Amino acid sequence: MMRALTAGGILALTAGCTPSHYVTTAAPDYKPQVSARVRIQSGNDLQAASFRVGACYSNAWESDSQRVSVDDGFWARYKYSSRSVVIGMPQSPRPWMRVEGLHFKDMIREYVVPAGQQITLSLSTASDVGSSKYGGYSWSCKPHAMTFTPIAGQDYDVYLALQEEGRKSHGCSIEVRRIDASGLDEPVQTQCAPKCPSSEAETATKRGP
Repeated sequence: MMRALTAGGILALTAGCTPSHYVTTAAPDYKPQVSARVRIQSGNDLQAASFRVGACYSNAWESDSQRVSVDDGFWARYKYSSRSVVIGMPQSPRPWMRVEGLHFKDMIREYVVPAGQQITLSLSTASDVGSSKYGGYSWSCKPHAMTFTPIAGQDYDVYLALQEEGRKSHGCSIEVRRIDASGLDEPVQTQCAPKCPSSEAETATKRGP
């Protein structure tokens, strides 16, 4: 594998038809006394992830300025690339949540979030298995949105855990793990999030970020 520096970070170049993966290093304002950091695994293929500060979720088609989508935009799924954004969090205990361990069009994004406030997470995934002409099939999994409350100065991994339930069905759950530079990998309690009242999403949109 060859790596070439680009203006946006690192571009991994491989032979054949492997998607290009870009890495951007950002430096947001992080104050560990009042903030936490969250790493979310997603992708530009058939995966989707978003989060919002607050104890409720809004649907992807609803206008909500408080919701942050973890992707490169709607049209990015038709491109053969992905882009991760890192901000200096400790390495994930999961090799597939590290830049060098990402597959196909997967990505990781790291964010600074306010501590002591509930964060609502929405993740989903889907896949095609073989060709429908020869018995192939498609499947998808979207668990209920979940919330957790990050603690100041702590770091968290967020990802979708899949459980195979049958040949054509999968269960999945949103996992949150507290991590650190010493290898800590501790499960964090989450709760089901209610749907945001439409008035709340509309108010957030009018108010802006």
